[in-house]
Amino acid sequence: MYDKPLGMTYTFQHDFGAATEVQSIQGPAGATGVLREISLNATETFNSVTTAANIQVGTAADPNAYAQMDCADTADTDSISAAAAEYFLRFIPADTQVEVTFTAPTGGTPTGIGSVFIAIDWNAPDPHTY
Repeated sequence: MYDKPLGMTYTFQHDFGAATEVQSIQGPAGATGVLREISLNATETFNSVTTAANIQVGTAADPNAYAQMDCADTADTDSISAAAAEYFLRFIPADTQVEVTFTAPTGGTPTGIGSVFIAIDWNAPDPHTY
């Protein structure tokens, strides 16, 4: 099924300390996907007094349907990746709009800026089956 997937990495820059935000990913038409990895490269220290910033990968109806990764108190220039993520369902149905939610930390003075990378392998339908 995924003999020759089209691997794509989606990159987002977000200021977690400023606000919660949602971005979307749309795979190739008719292609199913497999979520491979979520990673974060911090460019400002993450501060989580009450709750940690987190990254959710899912749908509008279920924001963490595929995965969630807490950013904890990640130091400036540190990186966290798949080991810190909790994957719920890695398989993405064809033609699904994937929502990536960047949730701000709470309590104290929330901080945290970083680059987020979401890696998905897409499998296009076989053109010979039409």
